[in-house]
Amino acid sequence: MAKIVDPDQLNLGIEVVIDTTAKTIELATAGNLDNTSPGITSGVAMQALYSFFKNEWMTNTDLNKFRFPQTAIYDASFIMINDWDWLDLATRNLIRDAGWQEVDGDEYAAMLTLGAMDDDQSDLAYYQQVFGFDEGTEVFDKTGPVNEPVQIYNSVGPVDYRGFFKAFLREQGKTFDLYNLLVEQNIPSLTFAAYRLPLSNQDDININFTDTQITTDTPFTNMALQYHPGTRFEVWDAGETYIIGDVVEHNGRWYQATAGNTASTPPSADWAAYTGEKQIGDDYYAFNREVRAAGATRFQIYSYVQYALRQTTNINDDPDTLGYGVVNGNVANPLAFFVGDNLFGEPGVWFDNFDANDTNDITLQSIDAVPAGTGGLNDEDLPESFTTRVFPFVAAGNLVFNDDLVIDTDAKYWMYFTNANGNQFDSATAILVQDDDGVEITGDITQATIPFTFDYDNNVQGGRTSGTDADIVVVAMGLENAEWVLGAFTITRAVGLNFPINASTERNYIATI
Repeated sequence: MAKIVDPDQLNLGIEVVIDTTAKTIELATAGNLDNTSPGITSGVAMQALYSFFKNEWMTNTDLNKFRFPQTAIYDASFIMINDWDWLDLATRNLIRDAGWQEVDGDEYAAMLTLGAMDDDQSDLAYYQQVFGFDEGTEVFDKTGPVNEPVQIYNSVGPVDYRGFFKAFLREQGKTFDLYNLLVEQNIPSLTFAAYRLPLSNQDDININFTDTQITTDTPFTNMALQYHPGTRFEVWDAGETYIIGDVVEHNGRWYQATAGNTASTPPSADWAAYTGEKQIGDDYYAFNREVRAAGATRFQIYSYVQYALRQTTNINDDPDTLGYGVVNGNVANPLAFFVGDNLFGEPGVWFDNFDANDTNDITLQSIDAVPAGTGGLNDEDLPESFTTRVFPFVAAGNLVFNDDLVIDTDAKYWMYFTNANGNQFDSATAILVQDDDGVEITGDITQATIPFTFDYDNNVQGGRTSGTDADIVVVAMGLENAEWVLGAFTITRAVGLNFPINASTERNYIATI
């Protein structure tokens, strides 16, 4: 069936039952009226109901003896009058396209979503009526695109929901959507009317892992989210007084006040390094949400955070001294999105310890330090101002060792520059290559494949020119199983480099007796 918009499709005693003694109106799923999903294709438009009442009161002498039940403000807003009321919740859930006020003062708003959903019979949107990341949610009555009433004011209590409404659509394997109705439409307060809000989804081509994999497999089981507490995010000003938790930028670094009513200059005893300060290249930036990636690829990071944002429990693994508090995943703000193959962090989101091979395919958005006294976060702790950041290009790849090196428990490897501005391998000034974190690339051979990174854009070891290809040699040797071996390679501006090092079997080493 379809949504009833013509009053002639309504029949007294079939779709509409009117009890003049109790002064109740019941809508029944009978005849032309049904309540199937999605809501946009079932139920009855309030305007059709109102017109039906007028027709009946005009011709039915049994009804004409009683006061009329409704006043129309306009086609999307009505008031129940003269002690008339809907019979029950099932009746209310059949009403479409309009909000209304009841005689006891209760108010309902009609929520209509715009846009298509991937599966009208399974995709179920939900909503939040009380602001707070630790607050609960309610699901809509039917799956698919929404057209149904939501109570926004309850006279018992009273309970007033007119100041906040946020709708969500988050299904596994599909794109997410949310809409903050009052903020997006600049509405000071909801009223008993109809509201239209965009809410749609489709298959998400960047979700490559199941919920079972995320809950049982590494690296997912080692991953976590952390929300860093903090307020203000301003440039430190000598004329300001700061309280515990305030975050400021001063001389290129970020600090958080640990004492109240402080006017001291950071760093000092009243300030600590802000836990959300992160380094990109030579500079430091502020972030207030963090994905601890445990070596995950960008696609694993995305699948993990999308999974987290469907959880109804706390997703904040928060070791900060000040403590951010509970963040229920299903009402948390988005954390990441893809543009093509590039993974972006939402403003204020940092990815930590991700797979180095993805460094050049990740973009972050740091929190800007705003002028003193203006405040850098909104009511949901999202940055008011932010700047896109990319990492200096990191070359990455793997050293691949043969079996003789792997089975030799004493085997080690070293990576040297062939010639770093005159510092040549096979000379006393030979220089070990440093990875992207400034750590020398050398160590025990404990597995066949050992990853490495190289700060292509910034490495100037020995006075070499940064941003240029680096000729290197990798030497390796064991004792009882692997001979000494040298491999010559070039680190280019690329990822996925593979440098094979194959040692001959050692046949002449005599272990110390």
